[in-house]
Amino acid sequence: MSGNWVFMALAALSGILISLELNFIALLILSLGIIRITRWEKRNLFLLYCLIMLIFFFISEHAIRSNVSYHKSPDKMTAVPITFKEYPQIDGNRLRAIAATPQKEKFMLIYKISTEKEKVYLNEKLRAGTTCMMNGKLIRPEPNRNEHAFNYEEYLKRMNVHWIFEPDTIGKSDCHLTKITVMTALQNLRQAGIETIENKFPERLASYTAALLFGERSLISEETDRSYKQLGVVHLLAISGLHVGIIAGGIFFLCLRIGMTRESVFWLLIFFLPIYAVLSGGNPPVIRAVIMALLLLVSKKWRLSLSTLDTFSLSFILFLLFDPFLIYNIGFQLSYAVSFGLTLSPAYLFNKRDHVVWKMANLSIVSVLSSLPILSYHFFEFSLISIVANLLFVPFYTLVLLPSVFFLFALSFTELQAFNTAALILDQLVLLSEILATAAAQLPVSVFLTGRPSPLSIIFMVVSIFTFFVFKEKDIHPLVCVLPLVVTLTIHSVWVKYSPFGEVVFIDVGQGDSVLIKLPYNRGVYLIDTGGQLSFPIEEWQERRRPYKIGRDTLLPFIKSKGIRRIDKLILTHSDTDHIGAVEELIGEINIGEILISPNSWVKPIMAGTLDKAMKANINVKEIKAGYGWDNKSAIFHMVYPFDDEYEGNDDSLVLYASFGGLRWLFTGDLEKEGEKEMESAYGRLKTDVLKVGHHGSRGSTSAAFIEMVRAEYAIISAGKSNRYGHPHLEVLEILEGESVRILRTDEHGAIHFRFTSKGGTFKTVLP
Repeated sequence: MSGNWVFMALAALSGILISLELNFIALLILSLGIIRITRWEKRNLFLLYCLIMLIFFFISEHAIRSNVSYHKSPDKMTAVPITFKEYPQIDGNRLRAIAATPQKEKFMLIYKISTEKEKVYLNEKLRAGTTCMMNGKLIRPEPNRNEHAFNYEEYLKRMNVHWIFEPDTIGKSDCHLTKITVMTALQNLRQAGIETIENKFPERLASYTAALLFGERSLISEETDRSYKQLGVVHLLAISGLHVGIIAGGIFFLCLRIGMTRESVFWLLIFFLPIYAVLSGGNPPVIRAVIMALLLLVSKKWRLSLSTLDTFSLSFILFLLFDPFLIYNIGFQLSYAVSFGLTLSPAYLFNKRDHVVWKMANLSIVSVLSSLPILSYHFFEFSLISIVANLLFVPFYTLVLLPSVFFLFALSFTELQAFNTAALILDQLVLLSEILATAAAQLPVSVFLTGRPSPLSIIFMVVSIFTFFVFKEKDIHPLVCVLPLVVTLTIHSVWVKYSPFGEVVFIDVGQGDSVLIKLPYNRGVYLIDTGGQLSFPIEEWQERRRPYKIGRDTLLPFIKSKGIRRIDKLILTHSDTDHIGAVEELIGEINIGEILISPNSWVKPIMAGTLDKAMKANINVKEIKAGYGWDNKSAIFHMVYPFDDEYEGNDDSLVLYASFGGLRWLFTGDLEKEGEKEMESAYGRLKTDVLKVGHHGSRGSTSAAFIEMVRAEYAIISAGKSNRYGHPHLEVLEILEGESVRILRTDEHGAIHFRFTSKGGTFKTVLP
């Protein structure tokens, strides 16, 4: 490995920089590629490196400067020709697509379909390349409103999209197909293939076939997708370099067998592979594999001395010359990090004399280690059983499922009965693989939760991974090889779990409440309410494959980003959907010690259903009221309301009074004025530093007398941005301002954080 030490060090540093989303990774790999290709002498390397830095600097600066919008503020647009740059995605009653104006300004077009008849029309009429005259409004994309959440605004900006366009309608008489380009023709052909699969294949098998042939993963069920992610084999559901290699190799073999010359096969692959890159969705892993395959073909054809590392580096150069912002794409990062690790891995890991199982195990080990820092940074966890899972699932997918779905897809254009028989058999095999994946994903040791690692933690992760390969080369015992990584992950986990800093987070869950309290030294983790969404009956055609869920899409990722594995107490203040609607999405996904509820709040159906699921999961449930409390070295908690056992709604919300971080806190749920009066009569004075304002700032809560009683310095209002209830109401804001209370609001500031020690702490907000 000695000749590759420099390259392994470069791979390690690249992993750090990719994980930290720094563009300098481009300079490193560009340098490596050009140095290896040109074989320059050492005295010229400094000049070459400076040249590369200047080239990439100018390319990046040009990309940044050109990534601007013609529109400076939200505006109404009238009679504008909008061209669909891609095939529109219709999911339930929502249509989405990248579209552009004649000035080449790109928008994310989002349209809510009104009727089933309109949905049928849009499905038949709209294609990539269709232009429609539209009226509509521009909306600024939302940044992330919770820490470590997906930043939709940045995501669109990196595609040179600065606005969401919502058309008033997409008229029947104003749409026509404009000049068809090769790209739009291929996109439409791709969609036609996906529709063929949906219409002819069994539903379960159709989702896998669309993913493996055309890179369309939206048909995969939520449960299956989650199971494969926890197993660390979700890459098998996407078209990757392995798929491209199998396809190219299969075409090469079959064409030679039917008598084609090598020259003809070469030109066929040169023509077909770029087309397949578009047909498969144009994802970065596919494009990387296609570019590398084309470079390797060209090097063999014209006897160029290009190694695998050279082609890897050249593909990286071409990618970033085309779009420097791709460096931020997670698929791009994972694809190049894993490929880089495999390219630079020492030869002894893949010795030809080794058994195929051992080779696959080594391949999986390198892939897992190369991707670990990136997975930890973006997804806050990685699979512990992915090495074993890959040994089971990779052969099935590559040797059985992938060739079979290609064959079945071709067979689907015939009327042979053999198609139905083969499809049913393959569907049952897929079902067995799903059952196995779901069972394995439910193992308690299937996933290692890291939380969002700090830059220092990522550096130590990558150094320990590099150390693993160095020790492995020296034939040191495997336990010693893996020891640095184990130590690094252990120290990281201990620090995350037993940090001397505590935190209170008023999570932005829209029009609802959810407060996370994490005490120093892991002395307690408590969640007050979960937020939730009101659901209304909808027709079948309106149902989306994966509708937004607060628990799955907001709470769980945030809790995981904090490295939290267990919630000691889940406090459900009362039985309203906007406070407890997401509980069921947490149960089974995170360990919950006990659930505390207001007396007899289970008389409401939503609470009854929640508690039924909790009891099935063996979670202890307690009914509590004023007088209940607990304490430890970091905090004191007292329940100060309600006083009786009768449940009457908002005015029987659990009200928690706590002392920690040098401040006194009052969490009021949806307590209204009648409940506030009862507290005034019972306590007279309840000095509070931080008040969680009741009922989202409704005029039915937070009376002047109550504010006089608590004398809060800070008031936290949890309300949805531009909510239909008008929360918080002006009267409440005037009362708070009249008492010189500092107001923080989730609708304006996003999530609100208070980080503290025993001596005190500071507030910060996600949005300025």
